[in-house]
Amino acid sequence: MPDMESVVPADQVSQTHSLTVVIPAYNSSATIGVAIASAREAGAERVIVVDDGSTDGTAAIARDEGAEVVRQENSGASVARHRGAALIETEYAIFLDADDAVIPQGVARSLGALTADPSLAVAAGRVIGFVGDEAGSLLPATYVPSGTAELLTVGYGPWPPGAAVVRVSALRASDAARPDPLRPRYADDYELLIRLSMQGGITRHDEPSLRYEMAGGKSARSAGAALAAKEALRAHYARALRIPITLMAPMRMRAAANKRVARGHQLAGRRLAALKHMLMAYVQGGLSLFERRRQVTGD
Repeated sequence: MPDMESVVPADQVSQTHSLTVVIPAYNSSATIGVAIASAREAGAERVIVVDDGSTDGTAAIARDEGAEVVRQENSGASVARHRGAALIETEYAIFLDADDAVIPQGVARSLGALTADPSLAVAAGRVIGFVGDEAGSLLPATYVPSGTAELLTVGYGPWPPGAAVVRVSALRASDAARPDPLRPRYADDYELLIRLSMQGGITRHDEPSLRYEMAGGKSARSAGAALAAKEALRAHYARALRIPITLMAPMRMRAAANKRVARGHQLAGRRLAALKHMLMAYVQGGLSLFERRRQVTGD
């Protein structure tokens, strides 16, 4: 891990680093202004908003805030992120959700880590979770992947996409690398991290770098489809890279999906709905003990 004493102060980021923030946005008029402002405060010289077929004032607000706006038919955040990524010309990039906000000090720490160690592809900070207008709290730190094999074995990414700064040269190399990407509608940030891990190292520091909206629908919307996409990615890369892993059994996936849905309902204050889905998750989790789990050997 690089020496964090060499990190550039937050007020010098825009003077010493070349940073683009890409923001996919769909009907995000209530939050897009805050997301863009946070990107500017963190030193971004370019902010690209990919408007994913919004029917509200998202695009107009983004333009008023000085962002570059690219419009597309509604195709999902993964397509919007990929389209925005193709436009990046700076040395570093952040992929930020439209209801989140980056934190300048944490971004500066990540940029300093990448500058200090050219072998790194990604550097990320801690995450402050919040709901609505609350101040939020520091979320527990998850693992820091040591490489591609650990990402596939553990089976999930360690942070939301906006918490990390990406080296764009590694991003471009990952686009051209084998195996070909799946580019799923869901879990695309997990695939991006897998592919980046094939190009360089990954590190995390303890400075918060992202304010993450916990009740924005991420946990409850299409939880089953998101988990299925994640498992398809694990199988795809494990086979191609000959890394043995154990996939989630179907009933265990249903249990995990219901836990995600329950968490979303709980954060939104819908306690009865949260309880219903959590009970379903416990029952499915018990049934999953009798399932045979599928192995991917990489042979």
